[in-house]
Amino acid sequence: MNLSRPAGYIAEISGGLLCRFLPRSSLLLLLIGLSACLPTSEHPIDTASDVLPSLFSGIWEGELTDGPATLAFLASGEGTSQASVQGLLIRHRADRPSINEGWLAFEADIASFRGEIFASLKLRQMDGRTVSDGEDGYYLFRIVGSETSFKAVGMNDLVLTELINRGALEGHIDKSATVPRIRLTETARALRAFLVTADLDELFSDPFAHFARR
Repeated sequence: MNLSRPAGYIAEISGGLLCRFLPRSSLLLLLIGLSACLPTSEHPIDTASDVLPSLFSGIWEGELTDGPATLAFLASGEGTSQASVQGLLIRHRADRPSINEGWLAFEADIASFRGEIFASLKLRQMDGRTVSDGEDGYYLFRIVGSETSFKAVGMNDLVLTELINRGALEGHIDKSATVPRIRLTETARALRAFLVTADLDELFSDPFAHFARR
């Protein structure tokens, strides 16, 4: 697998968010898995003056909840006050891991406080533009691990629903879809302030992926 020219190669083939290696329906699974199942936020978690942790670099191999994947961090602000990173999430066929099913480009703001790491992930088209309104927003994850392996844990939708309903967090719940979609509307600073005292094990309890450094 050649990761030295993925962005240009994918853009040349598809001109959009997903690369076409196999039938289009299979390539949409990554996007559906994010947008249909995980809550989104209008704003990222405030990074304040945080510095990007060194684990957000290089190439990682691991598993999504439904199959193998490769994670490649392409650029970062490591060592600076800009705690952000860009990358590609590459999904593989479970029966033939050498075959790529699709790619998702993303950028993520990384917040580090109370001894924890949080990633606010935003999907991008291969030319850097934002995606359509239906796919827009930030996906918030708790990153648990070390320099050699980590797991990304998503927010629990039932816990978020309760927090929104009792006014602990600002947001709305769209029940018109088959699977209700949760959208947080808190500001970046308010999200960080809430997480300072939140029960993280309860709030972040939906495993999304785990990776080990290649």
